[in-house]
Amino acid sequence: MSRKKARESAFKLVYQCEINKDNILDQLKQYYLENATDKKSKEYISHVVLGVHTNKKEIDLGLTKFLAEKWTINRLAKVDLAILRLAYYEIKNIEDVPKGVAINEAIELAKMYSDDQASKFINGILANIS
Repeated sequence: MSRKKARESAFKLVYQCEINKDNILDQLKQYYLENATDKKSKEYISHVVLGVHTNKKEIDLGLTKFLAEKWTINRLAKVDLAILRLAYYEIKNIEDVPKGVAINEAIELAKMYSDDQASKFINGILANIS
């Protein structure tokens, strides 16, 4: 599985757990039962999904600094929030992912899963973070 595909899977898991408030470990286990995943991809997915989950408050505080004046985390679309959390975590914690790659991949996820304006919004926030 490519890193791009693994990142997309991680995004979906972050989003799913945010929407459904599912147990993150149960969701990872279920994902691996249903999807053939090589060891390297499994390590990456588990690392970022658990990292986002564990550090959600810190990530949200970091993201809040870059939101427009009257915006809060709660106002963001859940899809956009999942993308931002994943990219923020990668930028701050995953050394083998260049910041530019994390930003570009977040923009691509936004283009696939969110509305037309989301990719510009996400790019603006992540560009300021990096």
